[in-house]
Amino acid sequence: MFSRALPRVAARALAAASIVGSALAGTAGTAAAATGGGCTGPATKQACVTLIDDGGRGGDILFDARSDWPEAGGDCRMRLVAFDDTTGWQWERELRRCDRPLDYHYTLPNPTPGHRYRAELQILPNGKNFEFAEFVKSPVLTY
Repeated sequence: MFSRALPRVAARALAAASIVGSALAGTAGTAAAATGGGCTGPATKQACVTLIDDGGRGGDILFDARSDWPEAGGDCRMRLVAFDDTTGWQWERELRRCDRPLDYHYTLPNPTPGHRYRAELQILPNGKNFEFAEFVKSPVLTY
């Protein structure tokens, strides 16, 4: 009698473990996968957008602009602009001189899944308006 009951007990235990495992997997957080992103431009003028992974729970988006262009001249100004191309949202840093090293960062916490993000280094040679402006755009990162 004991030998016939053992397979049934084992089958029930296995089924219970399977149901508990499925329930736990269903309650685990969903991490958004990011595609694309990276950097564009030479070392003297570069714009980047990357995902900062926080251990599998998604992450933050890092926008970055770097420049080292001492021959640019005193009138030239540049800034980092972060974009969410899905909504039209943008964030801008203040204008800085081009002839001094630049290393700007902006971190976007809790990005929205499905949105498309990019960084842009805007260079204004005359420092006042967008006439003759140069735009270094990062590849698009889809979160």
